[in-house]
Amino acid sequence: MVGDNAPERWPDDIDEWNRRAYLAATAGSTAGIVWLSGCVDDTGNGDSGEGGTDENGEADSEAEEELPEGVSEEEFERGPVPEEYRTALSLGDEKRDPDDLAPKAAVDFSEYDGAGDYSSHEPGMCCANCADYIPDKNGDTFGACAEVEGYIDGADWCTIYEELPEPSVPDGLSEDELATAAVPDEYRTASSQAGEQRDPDDLQTQADVNFMESVEAIAAETAPPGQSCGNCAEFITDQNGDTWGACAKVEGYVAVEDWCSLWEQISEET
Repeated sequence: MVGDNAPERWPDDIDEWNRRAYLAATAGSTAGIVWLSGCVDDTGNGDSGEGGTDENGEADSEAEEELPEGVSEEEFERGPVPEEYRTALSLGDEKRDPDDLAPKAAVDFSEYDGAGDYSSHEPGMCCANCADYIPDKNGDTFGACAEVEGYIDGADWCTIYEELPEPSVPDGLSEDELATAAVPDEYRTASSQAGEQRDPDDLQTQADVNFMESVEAIAAETAPPGQSCGNCAEFITDQNGDTWGACAKVEGYVAVEDWCSLWEQISEET
């Protein structure tokens, strides 16, 4: 494998590397994003972010792409990524080594809507619920990967996808009690990834917010690809080493691979 920004890995035809970043219409803030194409033209034809059409109404072969402000297409595909990602820990606690990363082509990197072409892909699988994913840390909606170079959208997928292990049920609790159990003291009034303080007296139940595993929610088209508790603004990450987390809005134990209808994009201000 090679590291970020290795010139010998870049293909002669850069267009074949161009790919659209998934536009989660329900994902909240898109601050800091610059549109490269897709403006409404004088015929009234516009673009929703899912690709344009030609004059015959056929799908345009040139995929539209949005990039973080100031990031080139080459940097988006190959890196380097922002400093906060270079050696960050993934959802599965794997440390990213910028000198030991695979190029996207080597792992059949794909957007979610194209991942079904690969036999190893199963419905619901995407980077947002992969153990190697490093969620958005700066509000530009993109993350990174502990194994693959470049910027990574939570709605992407590749053939080295690694399922997150289900955390062990804490001592003294049953699996059925996790949804309503009082969380450990470290979480009771902790701050979420977006800096919101948890109020233990003002929480919704998991049943009220359609709480389920992210893979199941995406497979059922209840949630759009790219969303999981691990990259939600309301999530409170593991505070005591038991691999569980909590939520600033919802009661009970919460795992990074879960999801609910209150999912909120981490904003640029955080």
